[in-house]
Amino acid sequence: MKARPSALAVWFSMIAVIAVVTAAAKLIGLNASTVGFAYLIAVLLISVWGGRLLVGTVASIIATLSYNFFFFPPYHTLTIEEPANWFALAAFLVSSVTVNRLVAAARMQAEKAEQRRAEIEALSVVRESEALKTSLLRAIAHDLTTPITAITIRTESLRRRASADADLLEDVGAIAEETSRLRRRIDNLLAMARLEAGKSKPHPEPVPPADLFRATRENLPLVIAARPVSVRVDDDCPDANVDPSLALEILVNLVENAHKFSPPRAAIELVARKNGDGVRIEVLDRGPGMQPGIDDAGGLGLGIARSLAAANGGSVVLVPREGGGTIARVDLPAAVLKQ
Repeated sequence: MKARPSALAVWFSMIAVIAVVTAAAKLIGLNASTVGFAYLIAVLLISVWGGRLLVGTVASIIATLSYNFFFFPPYHTLTIEEPANWFALAAFLVSSVTVNRLVAAARMQAEKAEQRRAEIEALSVVRESEALKTSLLRAIAHDLTTPITAITIRTESLRRRASADADLLEDVGAIAEETSRLRRRIDNLLAMARLEAGKSKPHPEPVPPADLFRATRENLPLVIAARPVSVRVDDDCPDANVDPSLALEILVNLVENAHKFSPPRAAIELVARKNGDGVRIEVLDRGPGMQPGIDDAGGLGLGIARSLAAANGGSVVLVPREGGGTIARVDLPAAVLKQ
């Protein structure tokens, strides 16, 4: 959008244009009617260039006074002797003010149209970016699903054949665990893409934290087999008002992170309590803890958990745990009990 001239330049130019029109008309000896049209054109040019309603209005008044002072008898006074001159000056003032207002209104409409065009272009870019991201994630998911399925089948076949070899069986179990985690990450990314693109929305309902903890343990058998995972829900803890499937993925990702960063056999704790008007769920580990100023050590899993929590009206933060380790703190809205 073209920048407007400065206020000082506009006011100076207004006076200069009217002065030039007056001097030229006097020098050439134009009649009063022609001078009136010249002043009207001057006011129009000032309004178009200056772009300010006040400037155009003041220009109309000054042009009217100059018109009377220099071109209507008695000259060089503001006195008006003939009634016809009153009509001529009034008609000129009304015309110039009307022209100025029309120009100002047209400029305002043009600016609004330009602003709307810019907003529409920005929105189109955002939508195209979201569509591209969604398409890219879908393509990646499609390309990775087939090899992951093949790896899973091969792993199960190898697991059956390695039943007599403890070392090989352990390696096969690790491959199966990482494959399962990768599949879950892909599913989570697709869910995030659908949520961000508006093609999917959370369906919140009352969910007891104890049910979420039980489902989390059931979905992570290898983690449960590798270390103790304790559960504690305060008696006054309300149900969370969340989408059950998304809330489950939040906890699964956070527990997987805790398992990844914790020493072997170190316990993970799942705690739920009332927090103001909401529900606070915490995943506590005894890992290396957080480095000062760093809150993204959880990598992709933490990012997924935060995105899914935000979609449910909640949040995820990491805080240091007293005695060492990290607390992944999830704040979610509480379900409202019906009276």
